[in-house]
Amino acid sequence: MTKKNTTWVIVIVVVLVVLGLILLTAPKTPEANPEENQETGEQVTAEQNPAETEALIPGTSPVSKGGKVLTAEGKPADNTALPGSPEAPKQSGALTQEEIPEEAVKISVSSSGFSPNEFTARPGSAVTISITSEDMTHVFKFDDPALQAVAIGMGGKQTRAITFNAPEAGDYTFYCDVPGHRDRGEIGVMHVK
Repeated sequence: MTKKNTTWVIVIVVVLVVLGLILLTAPKTPEANPEENQETGEQVTAEQNPAETEALIPGTSPVSKGGKVLTAEGKPADNTALPGSPEAPKQSGALTQEEIPEEAVKISVSSSGFSPNEFTARPGSAVTISITSEDMTHVFKFDDPALQAVAIGMGGKQTRAITFNAPEAGDYTFYCDVPGHRDRGEIGVMHVK
């Protein structure tokens, strides 16, 4: 081996060692690493395998096999985000009754109020609520900021739905956010226990 070839081999080895050190010490991006859901400790990756998630209702957020409601990016949905934001659980478009799964909480709303006006969920469970307006425009919302992102707006004679993870145990008041509707009795409660 000539002196010139030996020099090139040494240069190549040094470059490879430097590149290796750079890769080993580079900060890892969140997209490449699993994230931990702070409430459950469950590892959730940002790039979910589509075969392992499923939207229970067309147009709503997907749910992992472990029961976690996810954003379009595969991260856990944030119930405290602003409704309609990318971090929030996603409400569906208008639905037919046939598109609502049997296990969904089915609620109708009219000027007489919600029917049923209460239901029960387990803490952390994926809850799908469908709301059907029997008469005019209504906006389903919760009082508690822990559920700020869970909101459904629907026109008259329309059904829409949303899937979210239930918060910690307690009673959570829901109501119609259209001015004057709450005062006339459009109110209910979700019991989480």
